[in-house]
Amino acid sequence: MKAAIHTLLATAAIACMTVTAAMAQEATNVNRERLQRRADDAGKLDQKTRGASIRVSQLMGYNIQNSQGESVGEIKDIVIDSRTGKVKYAAVTYGGFIGLGNKLFAVPFEAFKVQVDPDEVGDDDVDADDYVLVLDVTQQQLEGQEGFDEDNWPDMADKRWARELDKRYGVNRNEDAKERLKRLNRESNRQ
Repeated sequence: MKAAIHTLLATAAIACMTVTAAMAQEATNVNRERLQRRADDAGKLDQKTRGASIRVSQLMGYNIQNSQGESVGEIKDIVIDSRTGKVKYAAVTYGGFIGLGNKLFAVPFEAFKVQVDPDEVGDDDVDADDYVLVLDVTQQQLEGQEGFDEDNWPDMADKRWARELDKRYGVNRNEDAKERLKRLNRESNRQ
């Protein structure tokens, strides 16, 4: 009798682990798909490229909105790491937004989101002109951030400055793929 109970418990435990592993694999696949869709979204800003690719020329002067559809500024330039080829940050001007004048501000590219323009939601024919670049920036995020001008650009090699910039915009460049998937999953579940 004791052996039968142990066998039954062991079988139940194995079944639970199998179901749990299958559910975890399915969640991982869903998260990968979400991550890929998010990467592909940036490519939707450019009619001439495919997938997650976008030409820098398409981003220059691009209007930035907040999630309420209000204009908050535009991209003036893109800074790329010459060793890795990765975008380090976008130089953004907030114009007259919250009294910041025409200074430039560094914004990690990872802080931007691409979404369908709220005015275009419901249209069956969505093209590159119907997507907007969203940066939800608050007065609190900008407080204490030093702007710069065309002659004095920030040094991304300054680790302290780079960490502060990433923290200000909620970007973690050093997170591993698993942590990034978890964070993106949490963010998409909130929306």
